[in-house]
Amino acid sequence: MGNDGGSIPTRRELVKSPTRQKTTSELRSQSSQNATYHWSFCPLSKTPLKSPVVSDSLGRLFNKYAVLEWLIEPEKFGDGEEVMKVSGVKGLKDVVDVKFEVGTNEDKERDSEVVNGGIMNGNGSSGRKEIWVCPVTRKELGPGTHTVHLVPCGHAFAEAAVKEIKEDTCLVCSEKFDKEDGVVKINPTEEKDIELLKKRRERLAAAGLSHSLKKGSSKKRKNKDKDREDRDGEKKKDRSNGESKEKRTKPSTASDIASKVLGDVEERTKRRKMEMSDNVKSLFTDDSKNGSGKKPRDADFMTRGFTMPVKGGR
Repeated sequence: MGNDGGSIPTRRELVKSPTRQKTTSELRSQSSQNATYHWSFCPLSKTPLKSPVVSDSLGRLFNKYAVLEWLIEPEKFGDGEEVMKVSGVKGLKDVVDVKFEVGTNEDKERDSEVVNGGIMNGNGSSGRKEIWVCPVTRKELGPGTHTVHLVPCGHAFAEAAVKEIKEDTCLVCSEKFDKEDGVVKINPTEEKDIELLKKRRERLAAAGLSHSLKKGSSKKRKNKDKDREDRDGEKKKDRSNGESKEKRTKPSTASDIASKVLGDVEERTKRRKMEMSDNVKSLFTDDSKNGSGKKPRDADFMTRGFTMPVKGGR
């Protein structure tokens, strides 16, 4: 090292110091930014959230049109497979339509401002501009409020309002819901809340239900599909056996085909001659009457005039 015109690295540049752990305030700030982003943008299409909105089994919010497009043409989304793999979304049964109540004119005094702190995505577009409020407490729903939605109706409330409800019916549509599996937290940030949602998904899967509490494919249907596949396989097998039998009955070589054709031609020629009259037969040479076995010259009417000239003759 050195004496070659290059720089000589120092010990501080060669020895890496251990990574500094983030302080509590830095972690809290990062967590707040992540929560704000998830409340502002669709993680699948990276576009601002706008009604209609759906939720997966982990409480994440997506634009419904983006989910529909991903189900039809998943290749259009670069990281779509990784984003949706965590949720296990394979169809519309795995998502729930979340019905947010949009704020009134009094709640929209900040209409010119961007909701959720004006966070921007990579494309430079601002976050959602709709103000979602709880229909009971009129509190704005977002990263600063613990929010839940009910299944299967999908109406969103502040978590504190749902805990105060003693009945198991929605306050908006009066539809019944299960207090254990019918309440899903939206964009949870604490590990315990995420684990509760994962356990809920496992319970529903064991019961044959999806995130929307709709029945999935039953064993009976799977057995029917299996029987149908078995029948199709048997039909294909029988068809293949029939084709193999036909192939075995057919001539295997071209010589067999040629001999069969020549035999048919000779048979037709003999039959035709047998049906000829004596006048027609006299036009042809009868070799049986010729003792020498040779055809006399110009004896055949059909070849008369077409004999080759003898060498030295006229």
